[in-house]
Amino acid sequence: MKEKDSSIILPEFTRPPDAVAIDLDGTLFDNNICLSMRNRKAIERCTKQGIPVIIATSRPARSVRRYCGEEFINGCSRILQNGAIAYNAPPLSGTYKESITTELARCIIDFILVMEPEMRITVELEGYEFGTNLLREPASLWEVNSATPDMQLPLEDALKRTPTKIAAGDLSRNISHVTAALIENFDDDISAIPANENTFLNITSKKATKPNALRRLLGTQRERLENVVAFGDDYPDLDMLQTCGISIAVANAIPEVKSVARYLTASNDDDGVAVALEKMLESLAVK
Repeated sequence: MKEKDSSIILPEFTRPPDAVAIDLDGTLFDNNICLSMRNRKAIERCTKQGIPVIIATSRPARSVRRYCGEEFINGCSRILQNGAIAYNAPPLSGTYKESITTELARCIIDFILVMEPEMRITVELEGYEFGTNLLREPASLWEVNSATPDMQLPLEDALKRTPTKIAAGDLSRNISHVTAALIENFDDDISAIPANENTFLNITSKKATKPNALRRLLGTQRERLENVVAFGDDYPDLDMLQTCGISIAVANAIPEVKSVARYLTASNDDDGVAVALEKMLESLAVK
């Protein structure tokens, strides 16, 4: 059914969804990385009515808590680091973690740095501590990484533990050639997913995906998640939108996302998530 804006096409609901999965950057957050009050209230209405809300993002836990706030995020289940880690909030249950072996992580990092020696590499662990080949000064650490100095480790120290995600970027230019080379050489073992107009790269275990984490949280082995609502805007959201039966792109999404999403809502700067959730809740209220 179309809203007043004829470009917006939203689903009709005859029953509550099994869950609502929402990407953060470019989707729930506006372009200033803010969670609007309208979006916040729409999500809180869902959770109060027993509809599970799952934040599904490439960000680590420390960053999600910084921008969403402790109280809000504790009411939502979380899929973090592009599916490498997941935590439940009632009514869902269970946790999930999919790591990269130290040996494989070293091979990938060496491969990247041969191609681009000045690339900044970040190795995420459980979501708070991380290692990097280019240590940041405390003044920029919080701004860029949402981290305090005790969370930042030398790269080798992080590799000795349990890597869950490798991030590569910070060159302020397109690095799609690195993505292509990684896929050609490591495709059996990893997922290499670009973001931010191909200037940033997320690398996780092949098993670490947003759909796999959704299945774990929802306790299903079904290949399709037909009654799950999913919102997204960028490459890291493609597999989630292709897997979930009620897929919604925000108006600012890249063309590849719009081509796979079944529905379209307003942009992230116009509270597109809230527009769709409010419509859903109104529809369910009269059933």
